[in-house]
Amino acid sequence: MGFFQAFGAKIGKAPGEALGSKNYLPITIYRTDTLIRDAAMSGHEVGDEIESESKRLTETLIGQSRGDVFEAFAYSMREIMRNVVEHSQADTIQICSQYWPTKGRAEVAILDRGIGLRESIKTNPHIDASDDRKAIHYALMPAVSGKAFKGAPRQNVAKHWKNSGFGLYMTSRLCRNGGNFFIASGNTGVLLTAGSGGKRVFETSFSGTAIRMTIRTDQVADLNDALARYREEGYEIQKKYQEIVDIDPSSASLMLSHDFNLSTWDRLRSRFRTS
Repeated sequence: MGFFQAFGAKIGKAPGEALGSKNYLPITIYRTDTLIRDAAMSGHEVGDEIESESKRLTETLIGQSRGDVFEAFAYSMREIMRNVVEHSQADTIQICSQYWPTKGRAEVAILDRGIGLRESIKTNPHIDASDDRKAIHYALMPAVSGKAFKGAPRQNVAKHWKNSGFGLYMTSRLCRNGGNFFIASGNTGVLLTAGSGGKRVFETSFSGTAIRMTIRTDQVADLNDALARYREEGYEIQKKYQEIVDIDPSSASLMLSHDFNLSTWDRLRSRFRTS
């Protein structure tokens, strides 16, 4: 699948050379400037171009072009790819994936060698993203972004592609529905698993951002309902966040640990008001 040649070893196939199958997607490398150029030449938003590619990759992987499993894959890949193009300043996006239909499980890995989450999100003046660990905790919260915040410049894109800070939040919650979500940037990696309190933090060393999503395909039958529920919960947290404006790192970490329980957020608001 291009693994060895991806890091310079002259062994096996080059990235993009293997054809893949309905069970695996070999290492596939996209140039971000090509995605932007192709979108412009066709008169589309870059989000539209990324959505088309994510659907094509998903169909190659699972051999389907519709259904809840297809929608889960396509949605997850689209949102992570959008993050790379919109925030990372990376030259390329690298993707690979494996699907085990009899086990009801799939893994997707997406990485870039861009500026990393901390550099991307620190432009938001309402958060303290002074180190990689804090930046990751913020990036996984709903409505927290380096481009979408109170006082940010207006985004000149179609309404449905405007950056809202929901991409990582939604994909991580989808993966936690029976699977897990791992993200590494700089010197910190965070693994999120199903259930309240399912979080582990690791020391890493990665220039850019790497994401590994494990999706339980046998538990996505109610995908649309789940995404709608996560989105509504995210909106509620967004409203409460906007009332406070500034949120400290410990609160972001606590919200993540408690799987975005709204009662936890209400306790945090009370703490802010009395401090």
